[in-house]
Amino acid sequence: MIDMIDNLISKTALKKKAKDVHAFGKILASLTDKQIAQMELPENIIVAIKDLKDIKRSSAQKRQSLYLAKLLRGIDLSKAYEFVDQLKFESKSEIRKHHQAEVWRDKLITDVSNLTNLVNEMEGIEIQRLRSLVTNAQKEIKQEGLKKHQRELFRYLKEIFQ
Repeated sequence: MIDMIDNLISKTALKKKAKDVHAFGKILASLTDKQIAQMELPENIIVAIKDLKDIKRSSAQKRQSLYLAKLLRGIDLSKAYEFVDQLKFESKSEIRKHHQAEVWRDKLITDVSNLTNLVNEMEGIEIQRLRSLVTNAQKEIKQEGLKKHQRELFRYLKEIFQ
């Protein structure tokens, strides 16, 4: 008798789990079709996600998201959680690389002597190309014109940090 009581889950815990699955369903609906296809979800859940994306009215969206949560509660979501966590990690690392490229672009434009620091820190850099990009970006700032060379410098730095 005591073993049965230990195995029971409280109503509050069940509601919390249902809310978490509902929130996860909304996250799944925000993913692209390509990302959803990479996950190994049953066909009825994929259809429910696509339907949720297509619905524009908020009351209908709410009903569809609750339906999706009901379907999701019926399957094991461990692989889906791992997949979404991996996407978040990749996104954070991309943002970090983006910020790093921005910082180095600004450093190089303000002071060319930072070029040696970058060359010492990173390998496989075309020094001549980088120097010309920095020079052109600095000229561009003085002329207050288009930011073509600054963007090109940023793209090159981003490529380096990949």
